[in-house]
Amino acid sequence: MFIRDLQPSIVDTNGYLTVVSEQTGELVLKVWNVEGQLAKMLVTSVGEGLQQLALNMSDLGSGNYILNAFHGDVFVKAIRFIKQ
Repeated sequence: MFIRDLQPSIVDTNGYLTVVSEQTGELVLKVWNVEGQLAKMLVTSVGEGLQQLALNMSDLGSGNYILNAFHGDVFVKAIRFIKQ
C-alpha cells in the first residue's frame, strides 16, 4: 500500500487522502495532536487500485496534527497537517 498525500495540507472540514493499494485491506488512520495525544482514529476498508478517501476532520480543534496510517499492523506513512 502506498499513500501519496493528504490534500489540502491546511484542512477546514474535509481532507482527501490519496491511496494506491495492491490488495483489499483495512486502513487504520490515527490522528495525533502536538502533545502526543490520540485525537481521532478512523478505520476504513480499501480496495485494489487508486482511490481518494474523504476524511471528516470537522471534530478536531484548530492546530497542528500528525496522521499516521497503518495497513493492518504495518506502518505506512506519517503526514503532518494543520486543522483550521
